[in-house]
Amino acid sequence: MIHDALLVLWDCSQTNAPQPAPLTYANEGDAEVYNRIYAIAKSHHKIQNFVIGTAFHSRKSQTASGHKSYGLYGQALSEGITEVLQSYKNTLKEVEELVIGNPNYTLSLLYSYVEKFQGLFNTLNRIISTIKERRLTGCQILSIIHQFILNGNKMVHDAVIQIFCCINTVFINQLCTWLLYGELRDPYQEFFVYQMKKNDTSDTFISTPSSTTTCDKSLVSTLQQTPLDCGYNLNPNMIPYFIPLSLAQEILFIGKTVILFGFDPKKVKKNNSFTINRPMLTLQKIDADSRRFTIWEEKEAEFHEKLQKLKTIEVFEAYNLRGVVREIKECVTKHLWTVAVEEAHLLHELRLMKDFYLIGRGELFLELLRLTAPMLDRPTTRNSTRDMNHAFQLAARAVFLSNSADIEKFSFELPYVKPNISVNSSVEDDSSTVADGWSSIILKYDFKWPLHLLFAPEVLARYNDMFRLLLRIKKTQHDLHALWKTYKQSPRFTMCQLHNKLMFLMDNLQHYLQADVLETNFSRLMEAVNKTNDFEKLKKAHATFLADILSQSFLTVTSGDNDSGDTLDSINNPVFCNIMELLKLCHSFCSMSEFASDKEAEDYYIRGYSDRFNKLVKQLMQLLVSLRDRPCGVYLARLLMRLDYNRWLSGEAQLTQSVTNMLRY
Repeated sequence: MIHDALLVLWDCSQTNAPQPAPLTYANEGDAEVYNRIYAIAKSHHKIQNFVIGTAFHSRKSQTASGHKSYGLYGQALSEGITEVLQSYKNTLKEVEELVIGNPNYTLSLLYSYVEKFQGLFNTLNRIISTIKERRLTGCQILSIIHQFILNGNKMVHDAVIQIFCCINTVFINQLCTWLLYGELRDPYQEFFVYQMKKNDTSDTFISTPSSTTTCDKSLVSTLQQTPLDCGYNLNPNMIPYFIPLSLAQEILFIGKTVILFGFDPKKVKKNNSFTINRPMLTLQKIDADSRRFTIWEEKEAEFHEKLQKLKTIEVFEAYNLRGVVREIKECVTKHLWTVAVEEAHLLHELRLMKDFYLIGRGELFLELLRLTAPMLDRPTTRNSTRDMNHAFQLAARAVFLSNSADIEKFSFELPYVKPNISVNSSVEDDSSTVADGWSSIILKYDFKWPLHLLFAPEVLARYNDMFRLLLRIKKTQHDLHALWKTYKQSPRFTMCQLHNKLMFLMDNLQHYLQADVLETNFSRLMEAVNKTNDFEKLKKAHATFLADILSQSFLTVTSGDNDSGDTLDSINNPVFCNIMELLKLCHSFCSMSEFASDKEAEDYYIRGYSDRFNKLVKQLMQLLVSLRDRPCGVYLARLLMRLDYNRWLSGEAQLTQSVTNMLRY
């Protein structure tokens, strides 16, 4: 009977068949012992079937026939289990030698040798059943094995560690090729980084959210997150549970950046701007050896050795992996900073952004407004973009900037939207109206490679929001000043008084935005850029700068201004809406001569404009009272303190307290 038990333990008999009844000549208790031995053999048989189904030859045959296989991680699991089962086979050999030497040994001796493997087999079968039930593959297998490492049974603990090391070897090899060479060797889609298909336009942000004390967290993180359109993304289902999402994003960023530097930027076709729906153009690869030398600065062997050490369980810990990834990322970001600042002249490009998007070159845009104001007042046409760019070149020539290479980097676009006029709709219907040029104008920027990492489409869209606001204020201020000649000798006191009020308001609003907001924050940005040599810190400083000027210009509603905690668009900011109403009032006042035919009509409009002005100013004061405890209220109070320095504005609004007194409480 002991020979039958040995055959069952060696998996040489049909273990799936019904268990045979004990022989009549068995000793008392042998039936129970045989049942226990048979249970151990059955557990071993299940494990052996899984090993055969996931081994190398099985994987090859399944791949060739088109069936889904367990891939490289399944094969590594199979090899690890095979190594663990070797001690079981050695034990059976030892028992066989004892039985051959003494045929009088009973089943109890055999059971005493194999009983210790029962806990191991149960654990392995739980792992196998979990993998089959959940249909786990790739890094998911690595994650489930890691969860079984902590075990009170030393044999089980050591066995699971041995299996984990086999699977971890595949993981580290894939991680190493991705981090150091930007290559994804993953034929079975098992790694947590995957290559996107052509119709998949989604991408993962490369930077983790960061906090700031000067503006809203969500806005800074949104502006700091920059997609790299190189065709790779994160698969959240494949990220091992012991790797945080932030670390996975850093791993993705490093590989994408290595791929980015694997292309020659001189082969990129010239294009005006990067858009969200258009991936990067196909570039030409440069020599791999020169690429690695340029990025790693002869540290490739050091990083490779540190990654290979993570294959051992004694070294492989989440904090050790994070430490190695951080070292590699620091090297990558330093090289990225060198390319961006020294080769792409980032400081000069930032000044260009200030000069054009933030209207730092006031004389250029004054000349541009003189040429294009009538065109921007009307709905856009198919020729609007061409006419706008032609006027831009004429304005640059008028202020002696036409020979500057920087002018060629900027161009305008006025999107044409065909009016939706049906048979049953009139021109006055909302459905048939088209936005004018002021609300749809887009300034494009042809920046140098690799500054698209800093000036992402979302960032340029925010810059355009600022540009449209500043341009409208500049145009309104110019129109009001142009009326000064008309009204300076006018005997109409009410008209002159309203004109002075509006001009005073626009001048102070313009000075607040240019001096208190833009100049102050830009100086802070340049100071931060000059202090760092890390591209990630540089990008964070730029995101903070842009978020600050948006918030202080009332183009966004920060988290303190709404219950949801998200950053909303400017249309939801009551201060911005109030400023836009004031701009509309100024525009109506400047164009009053077009529809006021006589003195009585002018008096009628002047009274209406004065009442509207007082109402809007009073609304600004009320907003200060309601928003002074929120982030937006800090900047609003700064603006109103400039407007109400002599308590004139609060007196005109018929408030019982001045702005200064309201801010004390």
